[in-house]
Amino acid sequence: MKGEIIKYFSRRGFGFIAPENSEEEVFFHVSNYPEQVQPEIGKNVEFELIETPKGKEATSITILAETPADEPAEAESPEAESLDVESPEVESLDAESTEASALGVGEIKGVGKATEAKLRSAGFDTVESIASVDADTVSEKTGISSKVAAKLVASAKELLE
Repeated sequence: MKGEIIKYFSRRGFGFIAPENSEEEVFFHVSNYPEQVQPEIGKNVEFELIETPKGKEATSITILAETPADEPAEAESPEAESLDVESPEVESLDAESTEASALGVGEIKGVGKATEAKLRSAGFDTVESIASVDADTVSEKTGISSKVAAKLVASAKELLE
C-alpha cells in the first residue's frame, strides 16, 4: 500500500500516514520505519497494513523515490524558508525544537478538526505560525474567540520550548 506521511511526533516516536485513495489516517511507529532515516511530513512511502488490538498500523515502511511533483512539499510555510536569513540563533536550535516547529497546527493541545480547518484556511499551517503571533491576530483571522485563541497561542509556544 502507498501513502504520504502527514503527521510525525519525533519526541513520541510515532506518526500517521494518509493512504492513497483513502481519507483514513494509519498509525505508524518509528520502529517500523527504515533505521537510516528520520520520518518527514510529506514523504511518500510504501507500507504493509496490519490490524492490531488498537486499530490499523503501518509496518515494513519503505520510502518511495521522490519525483519532481514531490519537491514543493519541502517548503510548506514561508516561516520555514525565512529561517535561514532571519537570525543566526536558528543554527543553535537543537534538532527537537526544529522538528517541533514543523509540526502542524493539529498537534496543538485542544485543536480538533474544525479548529484546525479554520486555522489552516487563515494561513496558520504550523505550530510556529501560531506561536509567532498574538491571540488577537489569531482570533481576527479565524473567527475563533479571543479566549480560545489565547490558549492556542500559549499551547503552541509551549510545544516549541
